[in-house]
Amino acid sequence: MRLAPNYQLPIAEALAVLEDSAVDRFPVDLHAIQRQFHKLFQIRSYGMFMKTHCTSREECSHYLGSEDGAAVFDGHGRYIVYYNEEKRKQRTRFTIAHEIGHIFLDHHREHGISILTANGVGQDLYGRLEKEADCFARNLLCPAYHAKKLLDAHGITRGSNGSDGWARTKETRITENLETIFYAEDLVETAFDVSTAAAKARVDFLKADMNKYASYQMDWEPTSHIRHAAAWYCSKCGLERFPGSSYCSECGRKLFVFQVNPAGFQYREAGMNDNKQFSPCPVCGNKEFSRDAGFCKICGTPLSNACTHDATHLNHPEARHCYACGKPTVFKQTDYHFRVKQSLMHTIEGDPSMIYKSDIQYDPLTNKVDECPRCLNETFSEGAQYCRICGLELVNKCIPEPVEGQNGYYYTPDPHENLPDARFCEQCGAPTVYFQKHGILKGYEEALRELSGKSAHEDDGDIPF
Repeated sequence: MRLAPNYQLPIAEALAVLEDSAVDRFPVDLHAIQRQFHKLFQIRSYGMFMKTHCTSREECSHYLGSEDGAAVFDGHGRYIVYYNEEKRKQRTRFTIAHEIGHIFLDHHREHGISILTANGVGQDLYGRLEKEADCFARNLLCPAYHAKKLLDAHGITRGSNGSDGWARTKETRITENLETIFYAEDLVETAFDVSTAAAKARVDFLKADMNKYASYQMDWEPTSHIRHAAAWYCSKCGLERFPGSSYCSECGRKLFVFQVNPAGFQYREAGMNDNKQFSPCPVCGNKEFSRDAGFCKICGTPLSNACTHDATHLNHPEARHCYACGKPTVFKQTDYHFRVKQSLMHTIEGDPSMIYKSDIQYDPLTNKVDECPRCLNETFSEGAQYCRICGLELVNKCIPEPVEGQNGYYYTPDPHENLPDARFCEQCGAPTVYFQKHGILKGYEEALRELSGKSAHEDDGDIPF
């Protein structure tokens, strides 16, 4: 009779169960595993056992041989996993995973017993079975590969010179500018929703389990897609922290906490191109910009949300406070911030992406149109600035607002030249003559309504949900 634990098998079985149950995030949903293997086992509370058998909790614990939980084998290939619902949730999760381990490791069949107890199989053998089930549980709830990946992402490594401790040894993309103190066990406990004792065991046995991966060439790749629901969030407003942020870009607070996604929120993804411009535009979705453009030519939205204190600090388009210094952003409490939020609602509601095409041909050297977009005249004299037929400007210039000069007097700056399809100037954000003055170009709002089949005066009214 084998008394030495075989830790290779429980690790391999745990990985297989995760793969077969299509688990896609941590903390692991044990109900998802039960649903996948419902023909093999059911999960029930001690309260249900007490009700069915008309017993007290003390009698229930005595019959099952444990105050935490037990798996009962019916002798015909089916099991019931019982758990004590009065125990702390994290402890209960490990108990259930532990008992599931006995099932998948075939411990009941191996020894022909319906309930595993030390009295039933002997103290030494029972110790082996318990160690193997513990190994299964920790690799089901917090697999070694994923635990190591979590610690690596936070710059936590095992101590050198024979030390068993784990400590932060380097800055990473996640921990950069993060002043909160945290430890390996804290991250594991939160990310995998296990007890403090289970988190410590996971960290203590991490190296040993990783060595099993390598020694027996275990295939963890089928579980590599599983992602963490835990992240760093603002302690006040619940916004997920951007890597490298010192301050919350929503409320400006500096304190972040590591937790499973609370009732907070996170900003949608927002890309930036090589020219440090939002791409696409966070309001209208336009992706075509000049390299030096500061504003979207379709809707006039600035292509960066800079800090009002330091223009080199560029922030997410939804940010109201600078991630680096906590000062207000350019977008805060402006029409731009409102329009970005409105655009997000369109995205959530499933409005189609906008594609802005223009058939207006022009000379890229002079920005002059080859054909008047209003009357279609193609004949222009050399040096012409206006159409000889209808008087339309042949170059789409902006209409700048008057600005106050150093002497206190207002003056109108010289207009900038723009491409024929520009509704707004890419240099100063002012509307163009083709858009505002002549109405040749449609605004993105009108284009969006046409694409969605709504008229200019139609709205959604009250939504009944």
